[in-house]
Amino acid sequence: MIAERLNNQPMMKQLTLYILALFFFACKKEGGLPAVTGMAPALLHSSATEVSLRADDRKGLALQLIWDEASPESALPMAQSALKNKVEIAADASFAAIAKSTEQVAASLSYTHEQLNSLVLGMGFVPGEKKNIYVRIASRLGANVDWVYSNVVAVAVTPYEPVQEAAYLYIANKDLTQFPWKLCSRKEDGFYDGFAKLDQWYNFYLTNEESASAPVIYGSYPLDGSQYILYSGADRWNCWTSKGGYLYISADVNKMTWKETAVESLTVAGDFNGWSATATPMQYDQSTKVWKATITTTAVEKWGIKVLINGSWTWFFGASESEGGCALYTADGNGFAYNQVGTHTLVLDLSDPRAFKYRVE
Repeated sequence: MIAERLNNQPMMKQLTLYILALFFFACKKEGGLPAVTGMAPALLHSSATEVSLRADDRKGLALQLIWDEASPESALPMAQSALKNKVEIAADASFAAIAKSTEQVAASLSYTHEQLNSLVLGMGFVPGEKKNIYVRIASRLGANVDWVYSNVVAVAVTPYEPVQEAAYLYIANKDLTQFPWKLCSRKEDGFYDGFAKLDQWYNFYLTNEESASAPVIYGSYPLDGSQYILYSGADRWNCWTSKGGYLYISADVNKMTWKETAVESLTVAGDFNGWSATATPMQYDQSTKVWKATITTTAVEKWGIKVLINGSWTWFFGASESEGGCALYTADGNGFAYNQVGTHTLVLDLSDPRAFKYRVE
């Protein structure tokens, strides 16, 4: 038996060397793992070959890139998750200078009108002039492997003159000659709100400047039943209120909608009145555009005070980080500081929605 085993040793050595040679030529080590021996490139598609970007649809989808991922070939089984992709965009088909390179896990990438407009303007495109961008997908497995490139897709893009997103939207009368109230996007996220004293059936527009020639003028969509849909086209209708009195107005330029809510009452609540939602109503002063209430306290309000809208504990003015400011809450929150003792007048100023304010007289 021992002699037979010794006689087989040369054969086993030859077999071992043969296997090692095959492994060496079939695989290339990268970080201890076998790398690809070949790769079929990705196949790129685009949702359009020509895009005219629109300022009035900035948040809308302008272009979508979708690709069939590259197919790696390996001497040993290899997870597809190891594949790395990046989207490259250039102003010339040779990709001599890559303007944008984005690593992407999903096999798709989308651009809104605003995003694509910002990208091409940064590449030197001129507003109103059509010019091609070139897109390709680069794929590889491992840091030491060459990139494999997909087909190149050309998309003709016409950018628009960028519109600076205003912090305010102004409520303008139908003739665009008066701008008595304004809304504010306090988080600069496209959601604007504020308070206004308006008549029922008041006709108005929303503008991003106090001017009849404002770059953006929103009205309502020109179709019956579309009163609360914002629209900035030349054929827009004016907006109008269904309610009258003191109103809470909000506008969402991402969803292109607006809403109105009647403010039936503002009431002050705190320890001084047992946190009553009705005992201390505020009165609106038309001449100064402020709300007022007389308050008598015998001690500093330990928990502050709240001003409830329509008697609601989930819609009120409460604590703010700014001195003399109060924040609008739509959920539970703390009251704002009130340290006076005795009889005083609380004044609430909601005329500037960027910062709601109060003072004590």
